[in-house]
Amino acid sequence: MSTVAQRTPAIRRDRGSRFARHTHLFALVLAATLLIANLALQPRFGVTAQLAALAPLGIAAMASVPSIMSGRGGIDLSVSPLMTLSGLLYATQLQPAGLGGYVALPLLMAVGALAGTVTGLLIVVGRLQPIVVTLAMFFVLTGLDLKLSPSPTTVSGTWMAGFAGSMGPVPGGLVALAVPVAVWLLVTRLTTYGSLLRAVGGNDVTAFTSGVPVGAVRVLAYALGGAMAAVGGLVLIGLASTADAGTSTAYTLIAIAAVSLGGLPLQGGGGGIANALVGAAAIYLLQSLLGVLQVSQTWLQVIYGALLIGAVLFGAIAAREPKEG
Repeated sequence: MSTVAQRTPAIRRDRGSRFARHTHLFALVLAATLLIANLALQPRFGVTAQLAALAPLGIAAMASVPSIMSGRGGIDLSVSPLMTLSGLLYATQLQPAGLGGYVALPLLMAVGALAGTVTGLLIVVGRLQPIVVTLAMFFVLTGLDLKLSPSPTTVSGTWMAGFAGSMGPVPGGLVALAVPVAVWLLVTRLTTYGSLLRAVGGNDVTAFTSGVPVGAVRVLAYALGGAMAAVGGLVLIGLASTADAGTSTAYTLIAIAAVSLGGLPLQGGGGGIANALVGAAAIYLLQSLLGVLQVSQTWLQVIYGALLIGAVLFGAIAAREPKEG
């Protein structure tokens, strides 16, 4: 009996430490459960179409990750209008100028990185709260979106239509999600930036005393998020064949909800884009399931809130058990 009693707390500590290391497991299990339910209720649950519809939310969630990981409560509220700005710049400026081909992607990512850099500099140099600066940028970018195109601009006959279907044998939505993933891996895995970002987000004072350029790391985090967000604007055009300023606010809160549900520590320093992807997948699959079940849209916000509370509590308990052990 004593051996069993000693073994049980050890098993609990092991499970708790596993969930503390892999904070996306809650959303992953939830997404898998919702996927099974959707497949059971929707015989024509096509992979290509579902990935295409998931892509904008997934990109918005991933673009929110670098700023959050940099610490100081770096929730970037300007991701959604920046996505829309990217699409509008393509529709109103690049395509009419004959730059509507694949060259538009790096150009718009550069614009997104520039917008993110401005946000990061205001936060770092001005020593301002990220929530205040990103909220201000939210209004600025939303105004620019409306200025560029007060009414929806039709965009047709472009390569971006592949995002809504397939690009060769590969689903277009998967290609769209792969672009920001590739950017993230290129920056964080092939350089030392990933470890520097976690160090700054974990404890910026300790990182600074260790010689880490804290300010530069934070500015680059916002620039990286801006470059990733720019991809989402092109995906929106591919799905709707229009660039619409009305989408400026569409992904602001739901992207943060996806990141939170995915278990990304909002205090910074941990996690990664895997958290954002599984959180976005869980929310999208939940939307799809509730639509099939004809659940009123008014209940969506209540369900989102309940899921987030559950995810936060789950993460707090999982992180507390290893410490107590």
